[in-house]
Amino acid sequence: MRSALLLSEVGGADPATPDAPLGRVGAAVEPVVDEVVVACSRGQRARVANALGDVEHRLAADPIANDGPVASIRTGVRVANGDAVAVVAGDVPTVDTSLLDDLFDACDAAAVPRSDGRLHPLHAVYDADAVRVACERTLASGSGRLYDVLSRLDPVVVDAEAPDVDAHPLTAGSHADLTTATDRLGT
Repeated sequence: MRSALLLSEVGGADPATPDAPLGRVGAAVEPVVDEVVVACSRGQRARVANALGDVEHRLAADPIANDGPVASIRTGVRVANGDAVAVVAGDVPTVDTSLLDDLFDACDAAAVPRSDGRLHPLHAVYDADAVRVACERTLASGSGRLYDVLSRLDPVVVDAEAPDVDAHPLTAGSHADLTTATDRLGT
């Protein structure tokens, strides 16, 4: 079973506002997965449900609002039923569904796209159990860095030409290749 986990609180933005793309992102991923799960704060549940409209989904309420993407991923994969989970930022400009299919096919513990020399962990596919454990260990160590999660997973890297992934505010110039600027991956 394939799940998609949309992170609604990335970058401090609120993709559940009327002009935000959360509903569009949900509608884009819905046909390529068996379920859509949205990680959001408890206070956002009604707005997120409204933004998703007709997209069938389940909510994974983060116990602590704005605790970062690592905590949101941990919460979301606990709710997701899929063995593999596509983690997608809820405010990404577009979703490359053919890339997600390739990542699902390549996923062992994790499959992360690389474009222009940068990894994009918020447009990647993870083994649900492996990423949950990696997130728990990362948070228990006092870190909230995505790099620390990835370093625990030994991801398969899939080269991709995905300019819209690069255009995402969290990835444009901030998610550098893990070997060169790892400290910029954290929250």
